[in-house]
Amino acid sequence: MESISEQPLKTVILVEDDDLVRRLVSRVLEREGYRVLGATCGEEGLELLSRTREADLLLTDVTLPGEVDGLELSRRALKARSDLKLVCMSGYGAEDMASDLLRIASTAVFLGKPFTTGELIETVSRVLYGAPSLSDGSRASELAEGF
Repeated sequence: MESISEQPLKTVILVEDDDLVRRLVSRVLEREGYRVLGATCGEEGLELLSRTREADLLLTDVTLPGEVDGLELSRRALKARSDLKLVCMSGYGAEDMASDLLRIASTAVFLGKPFTTGELIETVSRVLYGAPSLSDGSRASELAEGF
């Protein structure tokens, strides 16, 4: 099996309205070898996705300014690109988001804020490469089991 470093460069579309969080997440993922393209709102995220066919992962905050929040962005993105992987971040409770995420994609993963750099890296790696994870990043289906 190939190690992650031997696999082709993966592209992450990061949609986060908080400048500091977006810069930190970008820096962490870029140090891990990912190509990161950032957007500050759902509309910018959709534009990036339409111009970037090689995008592998959409990493988005759920609460975004403008007409298109993170869940709507995810719906539209996966409708256009069913192969796209999805991680949604939020400072609100995971259980509140689980049923909405399941409606979008059964493989969607929720990453609760605040998170450590280790949790971020493990979650992104698990979603993109199927690597085992010890982090709190949970599949929406695992969170919804309590419903």
